[in-house]
Amino acid sequence: MTGADSAAGDRRTDHLFQPDLAESLNEAYAWVARVEVRHFMGILDRMRKDHREAMAMRALYAFALRRPVDELVELAHHFDPRDGVMLMATAALSRPVGEAAELAVMQQEAESGSERAPITASIVHDVACQRTAFDVAVFVRVVEERGSDLAERTVQVFAGRGSGRTNLDKALLYTALRDEGCDREADRLLELTLRAIADSEPDAGPGEEGEEIADLSGAFQHLSPVGRVLERWIEERLKASDATQVEMTRRLVAKLIARRGAGHDALAEHIGRTTRPRHVVKLCALLAREEDSPAKCALVRHYAAGHTNVQELAALVSYWHKEPALTRTTRELLADIVAGSATPDSSPRPLDELTHLDEWLPEKDAAPECSRLLRYVAAVGVEGRSGTELVALLDNVERSRDRTRAADEAGRRLALAVMEPHADRDWFVECLSALRTRHSVAVDAACRELSDPSTRLTVDAALVADVAARLHRADLRDEAWTLLERFLENEQSVTPAAVVEVVGGVLALPLPDAELLLRATVGRWSDVGHRDDAVAELRAAEQHEAAEWVIKSLR
Repeated sequence: MTGADSAAGDRRTDHLFQPDLAESLNEAYAWVARVEVRHFMGILDRMRKDHREAMAMRALYAFALRRPVDELVELAHHFDPRDGVMLMATAALSRPVGEAAELAVMQQEAESGSERAPITASIVHDVACQRTAFDVAVFVRVVEERGSDLAERTVQVFAGRGSGRTNLDKALLYTALRDEGCDREADRLLELTLRAIADSEPDAGPGEEGEEIADLSGAFQHLSPVGRVLERWIEERLKASDATQVEMTRRLVAKLIARRGAGHDALAEHIGRTTRPRHVVKLCALLAREEDSPAKCALVRHYAAGHTNVQELAALVSYWHKEPALTRTTRELLADIVAGSATPDSSPRPLDELTHLDEWLPEKDAAPECSRLLRYVAAVGVEGRSGTELVALLDNVERSRDRTRAADEAGRRLALAVMEPHADRDWFVECLSALRTRHSVAVDAACRELSDPSTRLTVDAALVADVAARLHRADLRDEAWTLLERFLENEQSVTPAAVVEVVGGVLALPLPDAELLLRATVGRWSDVGHRDDAVAELRAAEQHEAAEWVIKSLR
């Protein structure tokens, strides 16, 4: 070591971590380019013994930058193994990425068949974990052009959870690899990334693994808003001729969907809306059977049922009913299909489409049970239907027993629908008006459910009074009477205040035989105290005549 070299070596270490480190090393440590490796190692040893550790680090850094790549590979094994690793890591991270790739390939070749300590894995790890995504892409391209397996190993390290790489990093590398022409490595990166997410713990907390697929999807969406990278990758793999690969892709997608949180699932929506029926069915079977995720199965099913192509829908129903894990939910699938588009506030599927679907089911080898279920499910799907449509749908149910059951269920659903806030009560009356001639069972069921709801603890007296008035004005007087009679007979749930509410509506109609109605219902309540409370409430509301009618029934 010359005097000038020694003077340079005595400089303070203030610049060790400054951005211009490489430039300062070019000036102060030029001697490392000329010194023999044994002499250099002796200098390092003396520096460390003299408590000049940072100086030794700078010297090693300068050696890694100033010596040719082939020399580094030739000399690295002469150093202490730890210094050798630091030397090669510094070169891999700080030299131009093309040189880093050459360094890795040459080091791998040098280690092959020799007793040298393996350093290549460290080089790959440092490049994959610390260099920019575009640097890594160039590194992969160069080593792949050299015929090395380091391209695959680099991608594996980058995609691994131990790399510290974010989903945005992985989306960046995927894009960069495509740009470098490394399509195979890009696909491999995406596959490994998705499998790591799919194999994560399913019970992770919110914002962790359960949302990681959404994070990755969001990164791709940001980089390529119209590229649909994840979706296209899945589509291509599902189209593969290799049955094993297709099955592996289905299982992967099932795990990814099952791991998603409770928010909007773009992947489930895309799969449901665009994937062929056989893949949807196999995927849903995996969700139901192996992933124990019936809610996610229902979500994919919901989107798949929104198809407009009735031939595709017929095939979907056929495959679905034949799949043992899904057969019991064929009715739910058909209900989704009947409901129409998967978008909110959509109208139910038109009757002509349901007719065409029914015609296509045998063509797609669907079991006869599917057609019977379709007609039944369509008949009880009252939301958004007119009374005329409901009559036609009930007429289409072939077996008499099924038609009676369908009419009863349709009537109850009509009542439940009109109980909802802001429901269209005129629509309810219009449906009952259309149904009463051919399907009186539905009308009876609607009045029964409205007067004594099976799903509610309290009865809405104002609703009953208003609907009865509308029925009366629509010339459905018998139905209005029946509704009021059934309501007032139910002394266990009807309060005195409810009696007053209904009586006010009855007297405003005016309803013929209003006196008979009250005497036959409230007047015959078995609970005397409850009946007396109703009379007192009527008098307090100045409905004295109605109160006398109730009392008169006791005489």
